[in-house]
Amino acid sequence: MYALVNKTSSTQLPREWYTDEQWESLAWAYEDQEHTRLADDYCTRQREAALENFDLNMTFFAQLSMMSFEEALNEMLRKHKGLRPVENLTVVDGQIGVYVMVLDGYRQAYIGQAWDIRKRIKRHWSGTQQFDRLIFPDNATSILPIDSFRALDTTRIFAAKTTRGDDLEPRLVSTFPSDLLLNRVPGGARMLGARFLQGEIKHRQLTPKDISAPFVGEVANAD
Repeated sequence: MYALVNKTSSTQLPREWYTDEQWESLAWAYEDQEHTRLADDYCTRQREAALENFDLNMTFFAQLSMMSFEEALNEMLRKHKGLRPVENLTVVDGQIGVYVMVLDGYRQAYIGQAWDIRKRIKRHWSGTQQFDRLIFPDNATSILPIDSFRALDTTRIFAAKTTRGDDLEPRLVSTFPSDLLLNRVPGGARMLGARFLQGEIKHRQLTPKDISAPFVGEVANAD
């Protein structure tokens, strides 16, 4: 049930944002001139790449140390006393701040911020990652998106009430070991409108570079 095909493009930027050459270079991935419907060839390749990326990530998770993960999490909690355990989401209903979703079974965490922490976490659990955003930048290095997981994958939650989430969230992300983190792009205000540099997109080497033949047909912005 992973990577179910959806031919609707999740990114429909204005035509005038592209040069003629850029627009034409993307034409292969769409079945219409307006670039709103993904082509069968793109969908086939995207699904194959997404399934391979899923397997590679699962293998990657299995190799991680639970002890190292727990040490990294405890160190973050020690340095940021405002992060408190959340055992019932009602206590963060309507609360502005930063949250940490812990997925112990995968030795992974996700750090985010929200105007309503409860609503944002529930949206992670109930949402579905857009088909054309499942992998970024390619199948050999893409981190699985947090919205590919569900409520039972989340074993612990921590949250801090703050109106300075734009400062705290990137600080937490930058200091937590990248191998143990599901964040794929910068968060906060810089995420609005995808105002971040391509070099800031986080990825992990899932296979040796000399045997990797990644699919790089991504046409959507990352999440």
